[in-house]
Amino acid sequence: MLHNALFPPVNTTPQTRLPPALLTSTKDIHHHTRPVTIQETHLAIVQLKYGTSVGPEDISYTTLCHFNMAAPHLLPQLFPACLTWGTHPPEWKMANCVVIPKPGKKTYSDPKSYHPISLQSCFGKLLESIIAKQLSQASLTCRATHPLQMGAQAENSAIDALLRTITPIANAISQKKTANKTPPRLAILTHDIKGAFNQVDPATLWEVMQQRRMPRYLMQWVTAFNTVRKIALGYDQQSEQPQPYRCMLPQGFPVSPALFLVYSNTMLEKSHQSHDVIDTSYVDDVCMVQISVTIARANTLLEERIEEHLSRGVHLGLTFTPPKTELLYCLPHTSKDKNRSFSTYPTPRINNNTIAATRQIKYLGVHIDQSLSFLHHATTVAAEDKRALRSLNFLRHRLRGIPGHVVHHLAMMAILPTMFWTSPA
Repeated sequence: MLHNALFPPVNTTPQTRLPPALLTSTKDIHHHTRPVTIQETHLAIVQLKYGTSVGPEDISYTTLCHFNMAAPHLLPQLFPACLTWGTHPPEWKMANCVVIPKPGKKTYSDPKSYHPISLQSCFGKLLESIIAKQLSQASLTCRATHPLQMGAQAENSAIDALLRTITPIANAISQKKTANKTPPRLAILTHDIKGAFNQVDPATLWEVMQQRRMPRYLMQWVTAFNTVRKIALGYDQQSEQPQPYRCMLPQGFPVSPALFLVYSNTMLEKSHQSHDVIDTSYVDDVCMVQISVTIARANTLLEERIEEHLSRGVHLGLTFTPPKTELLYCLPHTSKDKNRSFSTYPTPRINNNTIAATRQIKYLGVHIDQSLSFLHHATTVAAEDKRALRSLNFLRHRLRGIPGHVVHHLAMMAILPTMFWTSPA
């Protein structure tokens, strides 16, 4: 039951082909090749997260590192061969899935009360991390992704996405009214791409990469990566034999976010550039900022842009999730309308769903209010972390409780980073 619920059959109905001229490319690199160098391999090994669980072959990152030290020429020969022949070994496409009960659930008869954790081959994840960087660089070169798409590009993090969003908003609302100019009004809309990785159709992804004129050797490897996968489900110290399963774009793999950015950019790409528009995204979390002279005009422009995204998303099977959509209005600091009820403004609609504005929205774990004071965010996060600290303190004082140095380590490594998350922004 768990296997069928956690890995349900995907929709195998072929999607309609992309219109031939839907996408463009700034540079044709379809016939370019780029080998995996020794330096790339060594750098990827240095950046591995040691201490993580092993996959089906029981080879850890530490063993992989020692193997590379003993025979430094083997991996730089093996990985380029995979790209040259467009293959991903079947052994690297097997995974052990450990099912862990989610805490605090009233019943565990519902499969949604369990959290699956996929343990993949360390060899496969090493190769994927190298290919993910090549995919990211190639997609930027031919405009298959945008620099403001975060989450799978070098030197772009969630903090960068927040700064790219908040900075222009802060600059706009700090403007003062003059005789010749009225400060702008802003409408900020955040939403999720529904289904995300589970909506990426491999055949359509091939067409997207083809129209973008991405390197053919990467396209062939991606096709091999997306086919003939096996998984062994484990629960309560019992494990089944590996079974074939079909998925769209597998989650938890280093290369999957880079491929999703290429796929989703087809939907999010703007038909024209404007200085009144700021769009950022972090994997499947999208933030759209519209600057205009009035809130009503900003809402109208937002609706037009969303309709354009949705019309392009039809070709990909992508859409937005209305229940997770949030809307915030930001007015100048000197505006007399800051305390005006949002119900007096016309509300935008997405897929026939009315989106009501709120006093704060949550984007990438940060509560953003209309004045950018972040008081609500600081209060909420501090209260949550204080509860966690009190729980740790209670456990420390109990008979045979956890030692003080363990409590200190947990507070420094888990609680304080959460409390100070996004403080640079």
